[in-house]
Amino acid sequence: MKPWSSIVGSFAICLISSSAWAGGVTLTSVGGSQFALRDGQALPPGAAVRIGTFLLPAETRDQALVAATDYVTLKSWFQPLAESGEASGTIAQPGESGGFLRSNGFPTAGDIFGTISNISPSFMPPGTQLYVWVFNHVDPEQSTQWGIFTSENWTVPESLGTRVLSTGAGVQALHGNTGDQQLLLRDIPVSYGNWTWKNYTSDAFPEIAGAAEDPDRDGIANLAEYAWLLRANAPDTTRAEIKEEGGVLSFTFKRPRNLPDVSVSAECSPDLKKWFPAASVLIGSDADFDTLRSTATSGERCFWRVRFSSITAP
Repeated sequence: MKPWSSIVGSFAICLISSSAWAGGVTLTSVGGSQFALRDGQALPPGAAVRIGTFLLPAETRDQALVAATDYVTLKSWFQPLAESGEASGTIAQPGESGGFLRSNGFPTAGDIFGTISNISPSFMPPGTQLYVWVFNHVDPEQSTQWGIFTSENWTVPESLGTRVLSTGAGVQALHGNTGDQQLLLRDIPVSYGNWTWKNYTSDAFPEIAGAAEDPDRDGIANLAEYAWLLRANAPDTTRAEIKEEGGVLSFTFKRPRNLPDVSVSAECSPDLKKWFPAASVLIGSDADFDTLRSTATSGERCFWRVRFSSITAP
């Protein structure tokens, strides 16, 4: 068996002796808690891992991260230091002077190891709180689970110093959970923002990804596509219909059961100008939807529509 120093040496990048650089950090779960999916299975080989910080006020940063649910919002706050698969940075912190994080490559499944050296103080000053953002897929856009973890000891060291970011003790799960010798991911929160992240590029124009837009031109706006579990980029039919039974007109529509950020209701108009809430009754349910029906009274003129409203900002 190779000695420990020869194993880790293949991953590490040596420090440059210069006061222009801050220290380096090594992230390792060896000897500490391993990373796992929410059901306790080891993190899949090659899963995406990021280390960096979130550009938010230190006093409220962790609370804001716990409350945040949308990937686009979290990504806009995130300042990367290194990522699995490729180094990251800016001109002040170029990739070639950074490092790589290896998920499940050393020494066993569920472990993460990597060294980032020569951290430029102008890019990430000493004392900056560090966070590890882990996904259950090599491509974050295809992931279904993630976790964000930190510890009070996970900070950028002083110039030319080194620090080991260990998962041995004191790790907090801001997204995810801590279990018995495991750091567990969680399901990515259901939200309109995460739906647009999965279906559109992060730089999509508002006229494409906006809640009221209809880029596939099927007559169903994005927010309705999200609420009705339809396809964003292909024509679909609505989950609503008008029926006539025994001379009585009724309007039936689907209301999602498991979406926290959108409400769905029926409205009626006698002239397509003024709209009023339409009384609806529950007539059935399945895992995803409640089915509701609104009925026009005898002699009543009614044009129906379904209203989709954001409860929280997408």
